[in-house]
Amino acid sequence: MEIVRLTNENADDFGQVICDCWGETYRGLIPDEILDNRKAERWAERARLSPEGKYLAYADGRAVGAVGMLKSARDFCTYADSCEIVCLYVLKEFHRRGVGRALMEKALEGTQGRDITLFVLKGNDNAIGFYEHAGFEFTGKELDEGGMTELEMVRKAGVS
Repeated sequence: MEIVRLTNENADDFGQVICDCWGETYRGLIPDEILDNRKAERWAERARLSPEGKYLAYADGRAVGAVGMLKSARDFCTYADSCEIVCLYVLKEFHRRGVGRALMEKALEGTQGRDITLFVLKGNDNAIGFYEHAGFEFTGKELDEGGMTELEMVRKAGVS
């Protein structure tokens, strides 16, 4: 497995991983019309516009995971001084192989001493378990948008 920084050349892979993971993971958790209208090109273009903090995992030359990290959390996050993981996706066939952990570790490089915030889709029990195992806890904050409920989690500084 290889973890690489997002570039213009691999942004299409980034978009495809996210698009495929949404299809594998979110059916039954979010409205079908959202899933049926997803486009890999949309995610790829957004990644090209803001490549900082984004990485891809490749296994045997194939993109199998993606992560995106903001050095400063968005305004609506509970912990204003935290960093924020805005996406972490791994294709199902590569779950429990260390891909998610490797992507998270790469994204968290240089964030020592900082809290880390993320939002996870309510009902995405695999992701919730993964984040809890990595030291994240629920804050109690929920975001409801377009038929989706996201739950805020935080890993306090010093937890590894």
